[in-house]
Amino acid sequence: MNADVRMQILLRQVKDLPSLPDVAVKVARTIDHPNAGAIDVARVLSRDQGLTARVLRLANSVFYGATRRISTVSDAIVLLGMRTVRNLAMASSVEEVLGREVPGYSMRRGDLWRHSCACANAAQSLAATIHYPVPEEAFVAGLLHDVGKVLLSVHMQAEFTHVLKLTEDEDISFMVAEQRTLGFDHAEVGACVLERWNLPNPLVQAVRYHHAPMAQPEFSKLTALVHVADAICVLMGIGIGGDGLHYALDREAQARLGLSDEQIERQISDLSDLGKESAEIAR
Repeated sequence: MNADVRMQILLRQVKDLPSLPDVAVKVARTIDHPNAGAIDVARVLSRDQGLTARVLRLANSVFYGATRRISTVSDAIVLLGMRTVRNLAMASSVEEVLGREVPGYSMRRGDLWRHSCACANAAQSLAATIHYPVPEEAFVAGLLHDVGKVLLSVHMQAEFTHVLKLTEDEDISFMVAEQRTLGFDHAEVGACVLERWNLPNPLVQAVRYHHAPMAQPEFSKLTALVHVADAICVLMGIGIGGDGLHYALDREAQARLGLSDEQIERQISDLSDLGKESAEIAR
């Protein structure tokens, strides 16, 4: 079976992944509107009881240090800020997918979710460091960068036996082993998932090239941010699986972003604090 046929068969399984809830998309669009206020966002958010409860719980958490009990969604939005609410809505919409066990990559239940949240926060923090104009975009790209692993692990179990053998016998990365065995890799599959979800092309391309940012036809700061954030999280051992043993930071991508080694080290030292926010979002 050639790679194109295998990919088409795999993508038919995208129906097994829930689509992004309308409320998450509408929350993002409302927040992106220049004249949107907390009441406008609260009106949209209140259509989803689960998400409303999460926002209120986060606003009343020790992490945010509210001096009084926050009981309304609009007050929670003011306390948390539009950016956090936007990110929380997106994270909530994909938690079911990313929280699954991913046995093909030797990831237990919750490992991929923790890694994805940490990468999202790190990407956003790095975006702020380099004054990237839309740091929230970096958060979403970081959150979704490995969604392709879920499909590959579940629907290509037989092939993954050979992928694992290749990585062990030839000491190569999962990406290379995936390409040699399947004809494509989890980054390509993830990009196809985002296309099916009708997400913007910059996000699609950031997921497609997050392991090889300099291979993208036109250099993208967004892709490079996700790559560096991912590499940092792997280095810190946050939610990694069997594929985390072969991951090199692309120094050219780092240089193109204007990030010094000191800034990378600072990001690593800050990762524990970012992890607190990730944990709050993940609850």
